[in-house]
Amino acid sequence: MKENLSLYIHIPFCVQKCLYCDFPSWGGCENEHENYVKSLCDEIKQSASQFKDYNVDTIFMGGGTPTIL
Repeated sequence: MKENLSLYIHIPFCVQKCLYCDFPSWGGCENEHENYVKSLCDEIKQSASQFKDYNVDTIFMGGGTPTIL
């Protein structure tokens, strides 16, 4: 039986940084959205074989404004 794995995908395009957030974030970078998503997809594809023995049961998208994409 495969072990469960939870993923966190950070979307770093917050307009304002929350006081409790330790993740990187940038506002006013709308021109970088498409490149970020492409790079994120490439990284997922390249890393997939490392996690073949896991069952991804949760994917959390955060960063303040993941719906911006």
